[in-house]
Amino acid sequence: MDNRESICFYFPYQEDSGVPVLFARMANELAVSCPKLLIYVIDYQNGVISRNILKRDNIILIPFNDNIEVSPPENAVLVMQTFLPYYWPKELTLKPNTRLFFWNLHPQNLIPSLLPVPYLRQIPFNNFGVYKILTNFYTRLFKRLREYVILLMKTESLYFMDKSNLDYTSKYLSINLVKKDYIPVPVEFDANLNTRSEIKNQGEVNVGWIGRLCDFKSYILVYTINKLVEIAPRFKSIKFKYHIVGNGPFLEYIKKNINTSDFVEVVFHGAIPHHKLNNFLENEIDIVTAMGTSALEGAKLGKPTILLDFSFKEIKRDYHFRLLNETIEFDLAHLISNSDFQDGNDSLYKIFDKIINNYAQYSKLAIDYFIRNHDIKNVSQLLVEKIKGASLEYHMINPSVLKKGRILQFYNKLRRLNN
Repeated sequence: MDNRESICFYFPYQEDSGVPVLFARMANELAVSCPKLLIYVIDYQNGVISRNILKRDNIILIPFNDNIEVSPPENAVLVMQTFLPYYWPKELTLKPNTRLFFWNLHPQNLIPSLLPVPYLRQIPFNNFGVYKILTNFYTRLFKRLREYVILLMKTESLYFMDKSNLDYTSKYLSINLVKKDYIPVPVEFDANLNTRSEIKNQGEVNVGWIGRLCDFKSYILVYTINKLVEIAPRFKSIKFKYHIVGNGPFLEYIKKNINTSDFVEVVFHGAIPHHKLNNFLENEIDIVTAMGTSALEGAKLGKPTILLDFSFKEIKRDYHFRLLNETIEFDLAHLISNSDFQDGNDSLYKIFDKIINNYAQYSKLAIDYFIRNHDIKNVSQLLVEKIKGASLEYHMINPSVLKKGRILQFYNKLRRLNN
């Protein structure tokens, strides 16, 4: 066994998705920038991570197979996305002294879903009052989850990607999490990529959406397109083209609910492979509207980027838009709440007006924000630093939090029947 410092990323998954792609990128960056560090990945032979890792001596694949036990190397720190501990992978077996490190990459990673019926599942997340009432039926579960999260925080083995994730976890678990450093989501940056400092075609502004067309993303997308249709006539001699890059179950919903206009044309491109995305954004798009890492894909190319937050229901009030460089504590998207509405605000018009009249300035603001906060070279070193400071070992976790209670067992039986 090699006694060098080692990290093991765990996320066996076969379809392209954000977290395994992120882990693959991070593994590659660390293998190159820290050649003395051994990088292990646990994944399917043809999984997302294994398909995307570099062929280097210090990156080692540990094959994952369904229903077969797998373990990280003895001296490696196991790095995982956070998840509810009672959904611990049955294949993953650990020694008592295995060190663990968790990265919270989605607001609901540590939040139980409390209604088993598919069409009711999101109701508690849309109405916090309903969620709080339902927690009364799960008092033991929430006590254990709070103890678990406190343990992870005390051992410096849990880090959140942004303030939104931390606040959401605090709110829904009724726990006061003290702010620590965040580990923001990184994206690869190539300083040699071309960036434009002006709008491509005079008289036409090309706006782009990048992202899957699912429920919580689609409501804000429809709202944004319709708001642009509303304000577009105020821009004299300018027409807009809104490019939608992505597929998903809400495609038809979007088509049926967006308004039409002589000033705004909407073009659906479907999904564009990641290796072709930079070229498309550079050549076709002037301004990006997006959430999460999709927003960073535009910003790294110097595209002025408008952040969109997510919602599980239609947006009917006056949402207040903001630029990427105006966000705080790495918040790339959060669940829309009352604080995001401001009656009669003209934020989208003001943002477009500023960008159109001073494109070079807002292009620079976008790329500067990206390099300062999300360049993978900087984030990877931060990750290594935090992993070295983590002290959680597997034996420290209360075994009871790894087991499903009777209500959860019944809940999962219902889910299997309804799926």
